[in-house]
Amino acid sequence: MKKFFLLAGCAAVLIFVASAVVFAESLISQAEIYEGLKICDEYPVKLVLDDKEIVFDDGDIPPVIIKSRTLIPARALFESMGGEVLWDEEKEAVEIHLKDDFVSLAIGSAVALVNGEEKTLEVPAVIIAREGELYGRTMIPARFTAEALGCEVDWDEQLREVIIASPASPDQEEEEEDEDWEDEDEERGEKDSPEIASGAAISFWDPFEYEPLDVMNEAAAQKLIAIDLGHGGTDTGAIGHEDKKDELYEKKVNLKVGLYLKEYLTEAGASIYMLREKDKHIALYDRAEIANSIGADLFVSIHNNSSEFDWPTGTEVHYYSKVDEDGRDEMELYGIYSKNVAKRVQKEMLAALGTFDRGIKNSPKLAVLNKTVMPAIIIEGAFLSNEEDFEMIKTDEYAKRYAYAAAKGIIAAMNAAYKEL
Repeated sequence: MKKFFLLAGCAAVLIFVASAVVFAESLISQAEIYEGLKICDEYPVKLVLDDKEIVFDDGDIPPVIIKSRTLIPARALFESMGGEVLWDEEKEAVEIHLKDDFVSLAIGSAVALVNGEEKTLEVPAVIIAREGELYGRTMIPARFTAEALGCEVDWDEQLREVIIASPASPDQEEEEEDEDWEDEDEERGEKDSPEIASGAAISFWDPFEYEPLDVMNEAAAQKLIAIDLGHGGTDTGAIGHEDKKDELYEKKVNLKVGLYLKEYLTEAGASIYMLREKDKHIALYDRAEIANSIGADLFVSIHNNSSEFDWPTGTEVHYYSKVDEDGRDEMELYGIYSKNVAKRVQKEMLAALGTFDRGIKNSPKLAVLNKTVMPAIIIEGAFLSNEEDFEMIKTDEYAKRYAYAAAKGIIAAMNAAYKEL
């Protein structure tokens, strides 16, 4: 009979029988592990759950980056969420149960089980000990495990923080759905409709009809939109098919989308400011500073996504519901909610691209959202790391549809919010 023990009881496991551990298809040497520990001792990596930093016990190994992958203690994070972390001695595997989801990661294995389905890992679970220690702690890949259990995961390079948001409960999800348009509806007297709620179920490879875009009404046309094209210059962003003949930099895709977006919005009568129109580098915090200094009323950042794994796919839009120090919300300050812009844009993106709906996400930790003073969104078109998404992204048609959908959503949101001068 299989025996389970709480992971806390398995600290006394020998770390190495050989001098290297198999990490997927590559070997991670003992020296590389020590190097990762040394760097993270000097420049610690924080683990933040729902805006609260996780504090580790003295015996824990804190988060460590090895070969650009972040590993975290299994127990510290998921027990903080109310999950159960177990050790399968027979399989030498960590098993994590959170709500209705289940993940099993065997030490050194390139295959994990997510709700019974096999998923390929780039970095498997491993037992790590500090130099001179005989025993170690089980460390697991942060992004893969958290996302597999329904969490949202982000990385703040400036603060060196792994930022994790717990999965929403069914009650929370239902409440958010009920609130879909109520903020703007109450202010503007609008009614929701099935058309607004979701995009059409299409394939990108189906014929697509570019209907004439609406014209910005007089009030909306006077509002300034700052268009930020992610990455640029020395910052390539994500890389699709790295080191292959069809290698593709995210910065190039973002630039192509942005130039089409400029064209669509200009034709619609919008007032826009392009942070870049060529392949040049703009520092992360400078992007927000520029938008603030020109007095923009809306900030839109164009991006495409990527993952350590090849299975994540789809489109998402990030926003940040801001309130100033006097308690005034975005509607009071700027006449529009970033959440409503995000919802409009997401709906149009799904209809134009036929991608998987990853939803809209309130992401206050993202720099261009929290450093801008005006309502702001980040659009993540699709995943350069996913084969199906990549085949779509590398086409010129993708850039056109992305830009068309973003423009259509922005115009709809602004015309709804600004009806009179």
